[in-house]
Amino acid sequence: MAKGLAAALAASTSRPGKKKKNVPMFSHEFIQENHADIVSVICMIMVFGLMLEVTRAIFTPFVSPQHIVNGTQVNGSNGTNGTADDDDLYMEENEDIVAGPGGAMKPARTRRYRLFFYNTGPLDLCTLFFYTMVWIVAHAVVKEFIWDRFVRQLHMSKAKTYTYFEACNILFYSISAFVFSVIVLLQEGYLKDISMLWKDYPHTSMTFRVKFFMIVQISYWIHNIPQLYFLKAKREDIPDRLQFYIMNLIPLVAIYALHFQRVGIVLLALHLVGEIFQNLHTLLGLWRESAAQKLTTIWTFFFILVRLASVAVGTLVFIVGLPKESAFDLSTGNYNVLTVRLGLFVGILLLQLWLVWQFTNFHLAVRRDQQERQHIRAKLDTPSERRQKQKEKKESASEGGVRARNVGGSPKAEKKSRK
Repeated sequence: MAKGLAAALAASTSRPGKKKKNVPMFSHEFIQENHADIVSVICMIMVFGLMLEVTRAIFTPFVSPQHIVNGTQVNGSNGTNGTADDDDLYMEENEDIVAGPGGAMKPARTRRYRLFFYNTGPLDLCTLFFYTMVWIVAHAVVKEFIWDRFVRQLHMSKAKTYTYFEACNILFYSISAFVFSVIVLLQEGYLKDISMLWKDYPHTSMTFRVKFFMIVQISYWIHNIPQLYFLKAKREDIPDRLQFYIMNLIPLVAIYALHFQRVGIVLLALHLVGEIFQNLHTLLGLWRESAAQKLTTIWTFFFILVRLASVAVGTLVFIVGLPKESAFDLSTGNYNVLTVRLGLFVGILLLQLWLVWQFTNFHLAVRRDQQERQHIRAKLDTPSERRQKQKEKKESASEGGVRARNVGGSPKAEKKSRK
């Protein structure tokens, strides 16, 4: 009966048009083949739990950002840093209403919108868990319906196929996260007044879009770790990929936990510009090397520009902008002390140096590969090989001349040649 249940579940989770062999339930192969369906079922259960009054309090921390610091919390706990009657918790928007054919304007009407601010806390782990599963499902859907169709047409080897999927994954994330970060920066006004990156620190109160942005970015890099198992990554590739994922995850967690999310969003937006051009270069290299070489100059320019801009922003915020006289206070979330400031600034420098090291090693490997190809071609083109080629050309030319004479000769000569 257990075997029949496993076969039925495997058949129900299989895609139409694809034949899958029956595998034991909860085996490695079963989980790897059906991980997106299993995770999507868990997500639907959590979302469905929000509709029921009995389970709403349980599943709300997973789906909705928690730790509201003003008004009343969703789960019933009261906030600590503000009250519902404060005027600064509302946003006013003026509207001009056109009335009559003459276009006469009535007095402006004011709308008031309630603003909610969020802090960090332990319930963020529940939200990270849910959106990590959402990323796993989204990754599987995009891979199956977009990336797999292109890889079938390119007919690449297994090594190039893995590189292709990884580049597509990072490129899709980089473009979407860059657009999201620019929207947040514009709507929050951080680009209009650069001093907002360090003014009024600690930034313990976040708007919904800032907190949601940070949750989504952190959960993306977390989801990449189990994806190594789900996508059957090779053992020799796992250490490098883990290093890459962790090097992106740690800075995001640090700036979120230490309440430096404003400068973190700016640094992330700058970093994503370089990631977009790097993965475009990788995909073009898999398709046509000549096209990738044309993009190398643009990629190099933006890579250097982004590294310099990141160091400049880090210096402006952590060395110049933040006040020097400040006391460490865990209760208020104030981490503006010399040790933390220097640690974050040194971390930014080390991260930029590590990226430059990876960038240099990549180009050196490409140059060595080109030199090896040229060396192999030079070996094949030795003097003996040249003489052999010339000899073959002469023989083919002489054979062609004999055939031409036979064709242009008399009928008697043709009969003799046939005999």
